Amino acid sequence: MNTSNMQKFTFKMENENDELVVKGEIHGKTEIPFLDDLKFNAVIALLNSIDKQNFSETGNNHIFDNYLKEIEETINELKKYNQFQGNLNCREGL
Repeated sequence: MNTSNMQKFTFKMENENDELVVKGEIHGKTEIPFLDDLKFNAVIALLNSIDKQNFSETGNNHIFDNYLKEIEETINELKKYNQFQGNLNCREGL
């Protein structure tokens, strides 16, 4: 991969108590302002790495269902609005 066209996006998400939930960094090629195509690719890659079986085997199907519901609600909001930032403070780096 040619690294000269690579872009980097750093993100974090905090909970309602301002405690860090997740922090990360993604790298890749992008053609869309604010690296939104890179972010979508990262989301798809992460979703493809999740196995419901891991939640089932530990008796945590409800956690899987809650995450899935939150993802579905977020996607519905993305579809509704031309500009969407959500209620979560996770757009650091823009």
